[in-house]
Amino acid sequence: MKRIKTAVVGCGSISDIYMTNLTNGKFTVMELVACSDLMVERMNASAAKFGIKAMSLDEICADPEIEMVICLTTPAAHYPIIKQALLAGKHVFSEKMIAVDLWQGKELVQIANEKGLHLGVAPDTFLGASVQTAKYIVDKGLIGKPLSCRASISRDYGIYAEFLTHLAKKGAGIGFDMGGYYLTALAAILGPVKSVAAFTATNDPDRVNTRIGAPGFGQAYDVQVPNVISATMQYANGVLGTLHMNSDCIEDEETCLKIYGTEGILTMGDPNQFGAPVYLQKPLCEPVEFPFTHGYQENSRGLGAAEMAWSILAGRDHRASKEMAYHVFETMHGIMTSAETGSFCQLQSTFQTPAALPAGYRSVGDWSRKEESALI
Repeated sequence: MKRIKTAVVGCGSISDIYMTNLTNGKFTVMELVACSDLMVERMNASAAKFGIKAMSLDEICADPEIEMVICLTTPAAHYPIIKQALLAGKHVFSEKMIAVDLWQGKELVQIANEKGLHLGVAPDTFLGASVQTAKYIVDKGLIGKPLSCRASISRDYGIYAEFLTHLAKKGAGIGFDMGGYYLTALAAILGPVKSVAAFTATNDPDRVNTRIGAPGFGQAYDVQVPNVISATMQYANGVLGTLHMNSDCIEDEETCLKIYGTEGILTMGDPNQFGAPVYLQKPLCEPVEFPFTHGYQENSRGLGAAEMAWSILAGRDHRASKEMAYHVFETMHGIMTSAETGSFCQLQSTFQTPAALPAGYRSVGDWSRKEESALI
């Protein structure tokens, strides 16, 4: 079987689980051969740990054997790295979101289309057991006709942003960071958004880093993005939704993701997880935990890249598509624009709702069906 030779660009905190999953046999369709990072010591440490080459981005792009680049850098670096890799003829899978500015995302989609290359974007958690089971419930009509949805998350970025400094900068914040998980999960089930309206606020924008041991300890920094977001969304299929996000709350994270239908209520867990439990409530009944219909319950970062690799070999479209990623990206930009202008924002992009993965896959035991049966 042909394997797609792959290089990871960005050896930060999320890279370890990606590279672990790409080298431990979880995704046999890919062969991780190289990694790159501007921090040479960190790059060399990752290369040694996983038995791969340490290479510059230029070297990766010039290597004819490397077919796919996985971009795991902070958002500000996504656009130049993805663009360089695409122009070099590489397929690309990137961490969320596709870029920082809307025009950048649009240009990257255009380049991939012109060159006939696959461009995929995280989060790939929507391909895990939780969201795929939720999609199964809705697609089978178990909640009747979906009418509304509700997504909410609160956490404390005052803690995270003191060592993950990009979280306080343009292109990140709770909207572009965590918003991707919630909007992508809903997009994979309900399809595209038609229009949005929103309010945002930036509480206490001028701060001092209080994390002892952090590189910026004691230094002033500013929060460049809203940390409180309240939005409404009208989906193209008529579903009405609300989105609440607060990253200046307490450390104890609270999540909510629900779809309300004419015949039931679907409650999903944290869409940042692959295997969060899913609950179905029918009329006059208590909510019951619904058994998973799909595999990949464990932390399966890299699943989207693997599904894309199978699609490359099969000559078909992949599920974590650039069109859906750009639409989610535009949706969050639309929320910000609506809040700034005090008006409704009509979205210009759309996408084909991705087909569900095949049900029944479990990667357990010698007699289980193999990876390709789950990702066709």
